[in-house]
Formats: sequence, C-alpha cells, structure tokens
Amino acid sequence: MSSSAAPSPRSVQLSAWQVFRAPLLIGLVAAAGLSFGLFGDGVWDGLCWLGLSIPILLSLIYGARWKSGLEPAQRVQAEARGSGSK
Repeated sequence: MSSSAAPSPRSVQLSAWQVFRAPLLIGLVAAAGLSFGLFGDGVWDGLCWLGLSIPILLSLIYGARWKSGLEPAQRVQAEARGSGSK
C-alpha cells in the first residue's frame, strides 16, 4: 500500500463532540419522554409518546438507509433516474 494514495472523504477526523452530539441529544429526548410519562398526565402523556417515538423513528429511517447501502444524495439520484424512465 503506497502512502501517496489520496485520502478517502470518510477518513476525516471528528472531535468527540461531533461524534457524540447526536446520540446525546437523542438520549436526552428519550430521557425527557420517560420523565414526562412518569410524572405527568394528560398533555404530558402525549409528550411522552413523542419523546419516546423519536429514537424509534430515527432508528428506522437511518437503518433503512444503512441497509440499502446508499448515501442520501445517491438515493435521490437513483430515485430521479428511476422516475424519469417511467
């Protein structure tokens, strides 16, 4: 392997904050949802459902993207080519 190979765009070094920012935010939303469900009734139950459904929705969305193997930009291009040929 030669050292003159161009670095891949994915080899960018990220700080700890850049890596853990999204998971921390998702965890805080889920914890808030749990708190709303435990300590409140009425509107608080709705906020509980909302707070606990966000991590599930994000998992489904990003899991489907990961499973298809396409980046979001590639997916849009593939869909555009597919709809143009119909």
